[in-house]
Amino acid sequence: MILHDALTRGLTDHPDSLVGNLGTTLTYRQVLAAAEVRSEALLDTLPGDTDGPPRVAISRRNSPAYVSDLLAVLAVGGVPILLDPLLGAAELAELFTSCDVDAALHDSATALSVEHGTVTDCAGSAVWRPEHRGRRRPPLHPDTEICRLSSGSTRSPACIEFSGAAVLAASRAWLAASTLGPADRVLCFAGLYNGLAFNTSLVPGLLAGADVFVPSGLPSPGNVARHLVALDPTVLVAFPAAYDAIAASSNDVAAPVSLRLALSSAARLDPATSTALARRSIHIADYYGIAETGPLTFNADPAPGGGQGYPLPGVTLRTGEREDGVGVLLARSASMGTRYLNYPGEFEARVDGAGFYRTSDRGSLDDDGRLRLAGRVDNSLDVGGRKFAADEVVDVLNAHSEVTDSAVALVSGRDRPVLGAVVVRSGPVDATDLRRFCLTRTAPYKVPERIVFVDELPRSGAGKVQLGKVKAILSAGVRGGTKGEELDV
Repeated sequence: MILHDALTRGLTDHPDSLVGNLGTTLTYRQVLAAAEVRSEALLDTLPGDTDGPPRVAISRRNSPAYVSDLLAVLAVGGVPILLDPLLGAAELAELFTSCDVDAALHDSATALSVEHGTVTDCAGSAVWRPEHRGRRRPPLHPDTEICRLSSGSTRSPACIEFSGAAVLAASRAWLAASTLGPADRVLCFAGLYNGLAFNTSLVPGLLAGADVFVPSGLPSPGNVARHLVALDPTVLVAFPAAYDAIAASSNDVAAPVSLRLALSSAARLDPATSTALARRSIHIADYYGIAETGPLTFNADPAPGGGQGYPLPGVTLRTGEREDGVGVLLARSASMGTRYLNYPGEFEARVDGAGFYRTSDRGSLDDDGRLRLAGRVDNSLDVGGRKFAADEVVDVLNAHSEVTDSAVALVSGRDRPVLGAVVVRSGPVDATDLRRFCLTRTAPYKVPERIVFVDELPRSGAGKVQLGKVKAILSAGVRGGTKGEELDV
């Protein structure tokens, strides 16, 4: 497998480079040794009767063990499926079933309490295995070497298949644009399962022999400042929400002496944040990429409000128009995924005859080729860099026995966007009870912080929920001119 060979070569060529965080740090040499131990344990754990390569989900927080797990799965000929460690048991169960996962590695045995499976130990990590099979197994593409998730406009995450060639194409394009090398120290606050970390820090960093530091805690201003002082990184990677918090903080978080590149993606960066941090000598390069295509642009000379940069090597961007007249970005890249494992045909339907993937983003290209984003064209939500479909939240809310209808939207909070829900109820359930219900069924970031109860949802003559009115209700906390019940956390 070319991905395993390339990563192993990168670690072997730079044995003294580091992977870790302030709690635990390993050399590349130690990571390789840990991967060998884990791969031997996996061989004893994985079923021997899989149709095709074993599918192993990795649902772990950032740590050196994440890297050794990834290498171990690749070493035994498996296909890693990288998952958000905050996914709930019900979400994991659905993915394990729809993708026919053969095993799952997790930090916590408790978190893997998924029905129809057993949890055992695998060289110090909890591993889940299904108790029985018998269902139809969705086939993997012959070239697939790794899978990552996208939440786009689907009700539950889509599992994107990537060839090793596509992953390496993304990394090589990024290395060429960013000039990442063995002298760099990368500090990445994004989860390694996410494209922001995977495509800018994890794979390129290991190939280049850079020190890769991946904190597992929340990127609070204090935590970011502590890592900046202790590690003096040359590259900082974080979601816009982290930069927003730093800019708004009273803590005087300044750029470390060695910092040459600060990266942001997953959502448009607020120009006010860019301006505030530029005063502290933190100049943020806001690039564009999506899970299905990999990174698409790079901003070598960032300026507040200056767009998302220029296409990476091997990337072509253009704008098209949907039937509703909304301009949409089309992207073609050597790093593009192959298909969705659990949504057959849907990925291919978004790729035109010239190989351009129809994104869900609106944007334009300046005369000199610089990209400027202009928002979304579907019902996707973005909370702190994590994208998911509004329907996912609606389905969880509507599963409550005393909820008859609901709609969700992002609205402005005091210092950041807030996920809110407008709910029609048939019983005495209150906002606190409803949030507790949601927390048992979905990831915390998908649980509405603001809940307003109404008699009925605002709908058009065609019966469609009127999102503008939903946002107005959430913003005002009113119902038909009278006070609505609301919980703000």
